[in-house]
Amino acid sequence: MKLGSHFLRSAAKHLGERYILGALAPKNNARWSGPWDCAEFVSWVVYQVTGQLHGCASNITPPVPMPTRATGRVMRRRPCSASPWPLALRTPGAILNRIPAHGLIGHIAFSDGKGGTIEAHSTKRGVIAGSATGRRWDMGLLLPGVRYTRERRSGTRSACNTAD
Repeated sequence: MKLGSHFLRSAAKHLGERYILGALAPKNNARWSGPWDCAEFVSWVVYQVTGQLHGCASNITPPVPMPTRATGRVMRRRPCSASPWPLALRTPGAILNRIPAHGLIGHIAFSDGKGGTIEAHSTKRGVIAGSATGRRWDMGLLLPGVRYTRERRSGTRSACNTAD
């Protein structure tokens, strides 16, 4: 079974790579090194770890370069478990989602479980290990078939999802 932490290990290999809003990532190219868009980055990492397409314009066609859906809807084409974002902040590999406000774009990132992120952040910063605190998040997402653990306030871990 895949673990939420596997997303973090895969994503961390791309720290420092370029970000371009709207860039497409070929999900079937395991050697892709950018440029990245936030939603494409998350969808690409999920595909590399699980072999499943989530959030793409089509989740049934071959994983060639295809755009993900708008960030607010990313990951919703396949069943996901919604998680309150404060819990997702303490869940390594959980996905943090900010739904776009009127006239603005949304954002999506991996939670490191300790209040941080791994994300395709911006043109200026690229793919970074950043901070999730002090930013607006609307929800957390947990993918089916992935086992997640959550950091408790005491520093111990507990299982929080073993969905198939």
